Amino acid sequence: MSTVYETLADVVTIVGFPVALVGLAFVGRQMKNDRLAVSAGAIGAMRASIMERVERLHQAKQAGDVPAWEDEFKELANDLEMACAIYFDGQMSGRTGLLAKNLICDFLNMINADEDLRGEMEKAIHASDTFTNIRDFRARVKRDA
Repeated sequence: MSTVYETLADVVTIVGFPVALVGLAFVGRQMKNDRLAVSAGAIGAMRASIMERVERLHQAKQAGDVPAWEDEFKELANDLEMACAIYFDGQMSGRTGLLAKNLICDFLNMINADEDLRGEMEKAIHASDTFTNIRDFRARVKRDA
């Protein structure tokens, strides 16, 4: 009788193991898909926020409203700081992650290349930890890497 149970246990193990592997593969695939969906959602919101900020910067410049432009630029810098933090938190993956990384790099390169924008960025620093994520991003991340 015990050999019947042993044989049955062996059959269950032989059949159950591949089924468990398929289940694990399915769970892994779902986790990847969920991560990509979260990434796309976070990046979409980040991009929309940055583009709205750029539009407000443009409007302030067109109106000649220097204080409003300076405030909007500081908020753009804060948006970029948040985007860099999101990048370091691992929330950017897949193709949308690559697009977001390139967007951040392009904005930071544009700011760095323009003396006036770079000066505004420096004026926005009010503590030693201001823009830590941007500094870390610039040190560690390259656009075409």
